[in-house]
Amino acid sequence: MKKLLGAFNYNGEKFIFQENGTIAVVSGENYVKPKNYDLINNRNTIIGNQKITGEGVFNFRYGPVTGGVAEAGIYNIFTNGEKILGVQIDVSYKRRYIEDKLKGKSIEDGLKLANAVCGNFAFSHSLAYCKTIEKILQIKLPEVIKYFRIVGLELERIYNHFYVIAELAKGAAQKVYTSHMQYLFEESLRVNKIFSGSRHLIGFNKIGGISKYLNKEEIVKIIDKLSELEERFKYLYEKSLESGNYLDRLHNTGIITTEKALEIGLTGPSLRASNFREDLREFDNDYNLTNIPVKEEGDALARMEVRAEEIFISINIIKEKLQKIKDFNDSEKNEYKIKDGEEVAAVESPSGTICYFIAIKNGLIDYCYIVTPSTFGFKAIADSLVGQIFTDFVFTVESFGVNFADAAR
Repeated sequence: MKKLLGAFNYNGEKFIFQENGTIAVVSGENYVKPKNYDLINNRNTIIGNQKITGEGVFNFRYGPVTGGVAEAGIYNIFTNGEKILGVQIDVSYKRRYIEDKLKGKSIEDGLKLANAVCGNFAFSHSLAYCKTIEKILQIKLPEVIKYFRIVGLELERIYNHFYVIAELAKGAAQKVYTSHMQYLFEESLRVNKIFSGSRHLIGFNKIGGISKYLNKEEIVKIIDKLSELEERFKYLYEKSLESGNYLDRLHNTGIITTEKALEIGLTGPSLRASNFREDLREFDNDYNLTNIPVKEEGDALARMEVRAEEIFISINIIKEKLQKIKDFNDSEKNEYKIKDGEEVAAVESPSGTICYFIAIKNGLIDYCYIVTPSTFGFKAIADSLVGQIFTDFVFTVESFGVNFADAAR
């Protein structure tokens, strides 16, 4: 087992999430504990490395409400000057105990909470939730619903990647490039609105279906908008790669090696930027995904490049799926009957694997365990910051595309 995504107890049995979102039941300790077991076991406490002490060492406490920290959270940075010696990250300010609140809820009410875990990944969380419930209830979805969901997932990937690249440009004081990227980000949110009725794709997924269908005019408008975004981003991205000042700030910053990435349990673009090919979409027959960007360097530049290349791939995927659903206009509700059971499902969110284990008992949710990519992303941030200087902080943090809300749940 290369990575452990989660470990928990339910009804006296111990479950572990393995890589690719698979799950196994283990008895006692008859398996080798991966190196990230402590991170999983203590995911609700401080994420990071050891507290550094010594002569002249102090804790530079960055957050929870300050410029440069978009959400409520604290970076405890141990330093004796400009160099970062250690980092501990406190995500507890965004803790909402969503897994606990799910217990006793109906599956419909549970979906509302899944949408609320993290705004940036609302579509991914709701999709992972719905897929898990649908497996328990043995709901078979028509192909066209699967295509709609793929489109939504890729739209979420595009706007998140635009945002990350815009933040990296802003950190490097590339003001013109930043303005253009912020424009693309805003335009991508407007595409989301056409597609789902929500700028952040919230509420689109329903158990056994979706909440909104597209007419031919909307499909044409989305395709045209994406073509425009693709053309503009291609020009901007190529120009950005000619800026030595911009690239120098990202090159060799926040390095995570392949071995370290696997040890942490990193997933998504950050793992692929550390020279390890893994993408859950490869295991989805509805995708037929073969072109997956992988970079060797494991630094902030490689993570930016993976995200940039994925934007073009996502646009092509969306166009292909929209062509397949352009004549679909059937909003018939998929009926289902509640029944007890337990299942697991996972999706490839913009920043990595989101995985849900859900148990239904007496028609209500009895237990839920959520795996989020930001838990592992923050650990990677903490480790890759060691040895860096303070001016490298923004490039390291933003390049991983993580959220306090996602990690804290």
